[in-house]
Amino acid sequence: MRHNKEYCEISIGYLRRPRLKSLCYRLMAMCNILLLVQSASAQKPKPPKPILPVVIERGKVIYNADTVTGDRVPDYSYCGYKASNEEIPMVRVKAVVPLVKGDATGTIQSAIDKVAAMPLDKNGFRGAVLLSKGTYEVNGQLRITQSGIVLRGFGAQGQTTIKGTGVDRDGLIRVFGKDDKQTNPEKTISQSYVPVGATSFEVSDISGFKTGDVVQIKRPSTQAWIEALGTESFGGGISALGWKPGDVDLYFDRKIISIDGHKITIDVPLTTSLDEKYGGGTIAKYSWPGRINNIGIENLMLISDYDKSNPKDEEHRWMAVTFNNIEDAWVRQVSFKHFAGSAVFINETVKQVTVEDCIATEPVSEIGGQRRNTFLHVASKRCSSAAFRSMVIMIIV
Repeated sequence: MRHNKEYCEISIGYLRRPRLKSLCYRLMAMCNILLLVQSASAQKPKPPKPILPVVIERGKVIYNADTVTGDRVPDYSYCGYKASNEEIPMVRVKAVVPLVKGDATGTIQSAIDKVAAMPLDKNGFRGAVLLSKGTYEVNGQLRITQSGIVLRGFGAQGQTTIKGTGVDRDGLIRVFGKDDKQTNPEKTISQSYVPVGATSFEVSDISGFKTGDVVQIKRPSTQAWIEALGTESFGGGISALGWKPGDVDLYFDRKIISIDGHKITIDVPLTTSLDEKYGGGTIAKYSWPGRINNIGIENLMLISDYDKSNPKDEEHRWMAVTFNNIEDAWVRQVSFKHFAGSAVFINETVKQVTVEDCIATEPVSEIGGQRRNTFLHVASKRCSSAAFRSMVIMIIV
């Protein structure tokens, strides 16, 4: 207490001096102001952390929605065979093709046709056609037109080779179903804005729809949308190159998994928005009895013969493998050489195809348009889904 009393007496003594007293008052005022500022800052809420569009939590990818539109980064994990929900199977061999001299088209095709006549098993497969080790010359075209068939060799490093011979530009292996799709009348999607990544939306008239239906969702290319993109002309004024309404309509092949009132939920997210001011969208049920499925091409080397004296020869095979009117198929562990156009061509009528562990090298053609589209996926109309994994493309000019 003695020391405190002396300190107070000294402080008061100092404060009696006018100049020191004024200085102390100013310091006290400044301290009070600082305390008030700190108190206000402590009470002010911190700004929210920005929401990242994609994050990984506990090994799982999370696609966060935009806080204004609800759009999400498209989730492409649904692409490929069986929407990537199932592993590509190893199908049991039902026919073995011995190595033959000369044109082997008829021999291989007979084996494919034999398996095509077999019944489907519980997994939807008939069986695999196994080619022996060696090189098969094919002067014609190999065709797979029934579901549940796999064409297999002993390896992509030359163990089993199919060599397309002759001067025909036809594809070497053609896989195709029937183009007999029947589409019901379209119903309007009534929701004013359906964001990217959505799996549900409102439909004013749900009559005729039920869970399990396969449907086609259409995003129209309207004049307003084309003008917003600035694609009515690509330079030089309006011409045939510019987009016209209906030129680039997008179609999404989906399945209904639930209906709640007027809300329809589909199996796979949409990869574009449906905006009312640009034409919105429609939905229509369809049937496709001739579309085939469960097809595989694997463990092969595919080569196109060509005129060795002409490094830009085009009178030979353009396509190695083509797919039309199918769903749930794969090409895996296949190597390609010398094709002028594409190693794998996936048409717009195709859904859920995986191309995996493939390599394409040394194309032979002129350097120009519509050539050397090594793994070509045409999806401007029906928006099919393909997964390309572990591929190597080597172009040696």
